[in-house]
Amino acid sequence: MIPILLHDNLTFRMACIKDISAIWEIMHQAKAHMKNYGSRQWDDDYPAFSTIEDDIERNEGYVICKDQEIVIYGVISFAGEPVYDQIDDKWPNKLPYLTIHRLAVNDKFKQQGFAQRFFQLAEKEALKSGITNFRIDTNFDNAFMLHLIDKMGFHFAGEVVYRGTETRRAFWKTIIPKPYSFGCEGYTLREITYEDAKPIFQGLNKYRDDMRQWLPFVDNMQKLSDEQAVVESFLMPKYAIRNLTYVIEHGGIFCGMIGMSGLDLINDRLEIGYWLLPPYRGKGIMTAATKALCKWIFKHRPINRIQIKCSVDNHASNAIPKRIGFKFEGTEREGQLLASGKYTDINVYSLLKKDKF
Repeated sequence: MIPILLHDNLTFRMACIKDISAIWEIMHQAKAHMKNYGSRQWDDDYPAFSTIEDDIERNEGYVICKDQEIVIYGVISFAGEPVYDQIDDKWPNKLPYLTIHRLAVNDKFKQQGFAQRFFQLAEKEALKSGITNFRIDTNFDNAFMLHLIDKMGFHFAGEVVYRGTETRRAFWKTIIPKPYSFGCEGYTLREITYEDAKPIFQGLNKYRDDMRQWLPFVDNMQKLSDEQAVVESFLMPKYAIRNLTYVIEHGGIFCGMIGMSGLDLINDRLEIGYWLLPPYRGKGIMTAATKALCKWIFKHRPINRIQIKCSVDNHASNAIPKRIGFKFEGTEREGQLLASGKYTDINVYSLLKKDKF
């Protein structure tokens, strides 16, 4: 990673071989501190010098530095932790996750919030890869880490055992991506997380009769676990090839969704789909959200063509691509099977990167 300049001469970066001596001294300080307050988290044998070497070799060791001096060291890993499989049924989902190990603060910089800052920076690194799961564990007597885990909003999952005898408490949390305004006052777009399955299902269930008219999948959403499985399928692919999906919110209240489908990186094209719950229609929300998403796609993804398909009788949906400047290309005869059991013709619209909109 490219080093990130924070503030007050602070830098966040990957650790390198030349840092090992300084990191090892911080590890000695941490071990002595734990021993003084009676924690058995670490001992004389763990972490070993070779452990730090391995962290750096795997590009998982990270540091925050102040004027070139290491303030804090820790491991940021996305490779998975095998011992967490011991409580596989206790985690909320099976999606990729971030975890932090071997966190230690230089004695000169203790009680200045650097451990919390390290967690926050790790979360930002996770979001760059589209990872919103965060798992961590600590010893039952590590009061400092238990306090930090609680402060950062984690939930208890269960107990795991390292090396056959060392029992640790394991926790999880969802990292919430940053919401963005998109030109409709009070409304925001945010990348979906697994936790969003609940408000999505509740919205679809509340307005089921209305929503199923144009969204046949609604009939398949009979319980929360059905929606959770769908959201998990959205988030499982690697970020670069993921069909990104967004929730639309107003003051944190779920209003609807917009997202990509049919990502075709051979031909540099994709499709956009969208829907709103009844109380939020007719306000220009989806037009603004669709326009904002199209601009983002053309700027940040190698996409040349965006397509939208709408049932010929869904006049509100058809109005959105027309307002934005999509070109009408034609009609697919009986292109969609509705929940009613009838086929409907589908209008096809497209927008190219070179088009002005």
